[in-house]
This record gives sequence, C-alpha cells and structure tokens, in this order.
Amino acid sequence: MRTLLESFKRQAPNKRFSKIDDIYVVTDHDTYLKLDQVFPMHAEQQFFLDELRREKLGGADVLEIGLGSGVLSIGAAKAGAACVTALEINPRAKNFAGFNLMINGVEDQVAVVSGDRQDMWRPVSGRKFDYIMSNPPFEPTPPGLSNFYHSDAGIYGLDFLENMFRRLDEHLKPHGHAQIVTAAPGDGKGPFMLVDSVKKYLPGKATIVVNPVPITFAHMAQWFAVGTLAKPEQLEELLRIAERDGVTHEYLCVIHYEPGDAGLQIEIARKTYMDWEHPLPEWL
Repeated sequence: MRTLLESFKRQAPNKRFSKIDDIYVVTDHDTYLKLDQVFPMHAEQQFFLDELRREKLGGADVLEIGLGSGVLSIGAAKAGAACVTALEINPRAKNFAGFNLMINGVEDQVAVVSGDRQDMWRPVSGRKFDYIMSNPPFEPTPPGLSNFYHSDAGIYGLDFLENMFRRLDEHLKPHGHAQIVTAAPGDGKGPFMLVDSVKKYLPGKATIVVNPVPITFAHMAQWFAVGTLAKPEQLEELLRIAERDGVTHEYLCVIHYEPGDAGLQIEIARKTYMDWEHPLPEWL
C-alpha cells in the first residue's frame, strides 16, 4: 500500500495522505480554501472510530450522512457492515471517497448517493437503518455567510445537527443505533447547547461522550472563519452573540443514540484528543 500511495503522491503532490488505524485516506490540505474542500483528517475522525459500536455493525444496514473523504463509511465496512449508503452533496468529495473506498477494499460495500441540501433525508425517504452515522458540519459561521460544504451549519454550528435530530427516529430501526461526532458550543463546565438540543429533539436514550480538552469559542471562530472569508466586523458580531448567550468554549463530542425509553448520560472520553482543531500528521 505504501508503494502504491507513494506513486500516486508523485502524481498528486497537492493532496494529503493520512492513515487512521488500518484506513488509508487521501484528502485536500487545509490550505485548499474553495467551498468544495475535502476535509483532511482530524482527531474527530479518530474519536468516532474509537467509539464505534462494533457489536452492532456486524451485518448492519448503515447510513452515513455527509460522506466527505469516506473514512467513516470505510470504518463501518471494515467493522462488518453488510452495506453502507453514503450521502454527499459535494461532487469533488465523491471523487475522493471513491478512490479511498477502492484503496481500502470496501467499494462493494458502500453505495455513494447524491445528498440533498434542502432535505438531507429525501434520498433515503421511507428507509430505516440499523446504524446511522455522521460527522456533520459544525463550524461556527458568522451571520449571513456560507462556509465550506463540510462546515456550513449556522452561527453555533448546530443547524445541520438539529435538522438531523428532528427525524432521526423516523429512519432508525427499533433496535438501531446512531453515532455522531461533532464540536459543540458551551461554557467552562460543558457543552450545554448540545445537551439542550439532545433533550429537545431526541426522545430516546442518548449518551454524549465529551473529549476533556475544550478550546475557546473565540479561538475556534477565528480559526475557522477563514472558510467564510469573514470580515473582522462579521467575526466580531459572532463573538458578541456568543457572549450574550454565555458561550465561551467548544467541545469535541460523540453522541450515541437509540430509540426507546428517554434518558441522557454525559461521559468523559476514555482517551484524550489533543490539538483537535488541527489536522493529524500526514502519513506520507
């Protein structure tokens, strides 16, 4: 595999080559700043894979919302999923994901389907799944601006996630499981906005696993505003809104959810994911 990818890298020196566990992934560098950027590997993908409920994936019919590079679908397929339906709105990401599926040997288990920006559930209307997973857009975006396709999710980065929550039960089988990795706004005590969203929209049993290393909301907003080409006054407005709402920090979280009796638990991650706002080191 190394020889293959070294040969490909000579042909595509502007691409990023990563390895997470036994998964090989080609993405953009974070210096590629067009809206169709294919997101490089960060700690959030490792966090998600570490949290996979492998006992539920054997023979499972899986849905991924927001395929991106394909790393999560590859992880599910390698963990034993029978088939994965992977939704993606970014044509360029589909090209990257197709290559990554091939080099990881799971192309026959994953079907890449065009997503719908207006209704994320429309491409799978009427279908229910054993396992639903997503690494949704979550970057704080100043009011009135758009971000990368993989990041555009409103002021607090919760818009896409809450739209997913609203109809999650509709597409999960009775004993199904959902797993989502996201960054979530909160204060010095925890991701209170995510907790509020889970309580509001998810009627079943949820667990929020929290990485113990937060970053400040201001730092994240300033770092990721590059994708929006935000002007200083627009970023300042975003930070004023956050101050008004008591939002000071961002937390990397994995949400587990199952239909049924209501309940919410908050746990600290078994591992600590440091420097999670920056890409993981390149493999090649």
